[in-house]
Amino acid sequence: MPEGISKIVFTIFLVYSAFQDGRSKTISVWLLFAAGTSGILFIIISGQGIGDRPLSCLIGLLMVGISRISDGAIGEGDGWFFTVSGLFLNLLINLKLLVYGVFLSGFVCMGIYIFFRLKGNNVKKVTIPFLPFLLPAWIGLVML
Repeated sequence: MPEGISKIVFTIFLVYSAFQDGRSKTISVWLLFAAGTSGILFIIISGQGIGDRPLSCLIGLLMVGISRISDGAIGEGDGWFFTVSGLFLNLLINLKLLVYGVFLSGFVCMGIYIFFRLKGNNVKKVTIPFLPFLLPAWIGLVML
């Protein structure tokens, strides 16, 4: 039962985060804090995932580190999102969510690149939010 509730809470967190990221390319700190607190409470209440959840959070912490080293080539908010998602998802699911999101965004970015190059515009400064690509990836993970 707590696992199902945990997935519902994570889905709400993902949808709201993706909406914020798509609209303003930022994720609010209070949302990350609230979801992180919920994730910790679910771990404590269910007793599941105590061993692998910190390892799953490491994915996001590595992304935050890469973001800081690369001057924001990866959004720091994306890293914090995956840190919090590690509280809800085991390592394999969290990693799959990241990889599927990267593939989906890669296809869209390829299309944007081709579109801008055909129009003769400079594509170097174009940025896209990453979290909206996680929605179809999450739906695919939950359905399969």
